[in-house]
Amino acid sequence: MHTPEQPKNNPMVLVGVFALIVSSVLGLGLVTQWDNGRKIPGRAIAGPYTPPSTPTTTEAPRPRAVHRLGDHPLLTTPVKLTTPGCALPEFGASDAELSAYYTAGVACLDQAWKPALAQANLPFEPPGLDASPDLKEGPCGVAPAESEAVAYYCGRNKTIYMPTSRLRNNGGGERPGMHLATLAHEYGHHVQALTGMLRAADSKISDAGEDSPAGLEMSRRIELQANCFAGMFLSAASGSIGEELAREAADDFQYAVEEPAEKNAHGSPQNQGMWASYGFDSATTTSCNTYTASAEAVG
Repeated sequence: MHTPEQPKNNPMVLVGVFALIVSSVLGLGLVTQWDNGRKIPGRAIAGPYTPPSTPTTTEAPRPRAVHRLGDHPLLTTPVKLTTPGCALPEFGASDAELSAYYTAGVACLDQAWKPALAQANLPFEPPGLDASPDLKEGPCGVAPAESEAVAYYCGRNKTIYMPTSRLRNNGGGERPGMHLATLAHEYGHHVQALTGMLRAADSKISDAGEDSPAGLEMSRRIELQANCFAGMFLSAASGSIGEELAREAADDFQYAVEEPAEKNAHGSPQNQGMWASYGFDSATTTSCNTYTASAEAVG
């Protein structure tokens, strides 16, 4: 699982990329007010009376990102995902088959998340997907070595990178649940980027220092929330992809590689599995508030 900022699954490197993202703030139009109490010099002239117009409708505020964390509206008001009608092709491990599987998976994730973000008045746009066999250099920098990353999300172009050869050869093999778990996790970073949480977290990491204990802890909160968002999706999609595949994918997070304490940016395997289970079992956004969780829960 990887950070959204540079081409490796390390959220410590969120610094810089998402600092470049600037959210547009759209103002509401001003409604002209009638000033009937103002004295006007001159004499009164009789004439037809036209009452001031009264607006009959109020324009709803446009969706926009909210750059907050623990008190983000998506995390304080429970929102459930729409049950998507996934149309995943038969799973196969060739480059072409994996690419088709990931493409269908993203379409399924879009179906689940778009209405949820609309309900919270948050913006939505589908992510890009690069399912080339190998990673290339992109807008987030030099591609990481295969030993460092198998997939990642780049916030600069809002694209999920799922290199088929790496995902096939580095533990995924012919287990569709692992591939689906990885895709759902990276999509979780896309949700963070759309909602504004990723930018807010990046600011905290920048202030603390990405290699500092506080910076690493914030990185873990980002990664574990992406696991929780992935669990939410897998639960919502279980009706169309099958309960067995959904549970297999949700359970995959507990098999993450243990990182040394001084480089722990993703959380322990136990906590990774725990947060994915929170999302899967509760299926609500409020269960994914890693930003108010204890330090032990995100260690």
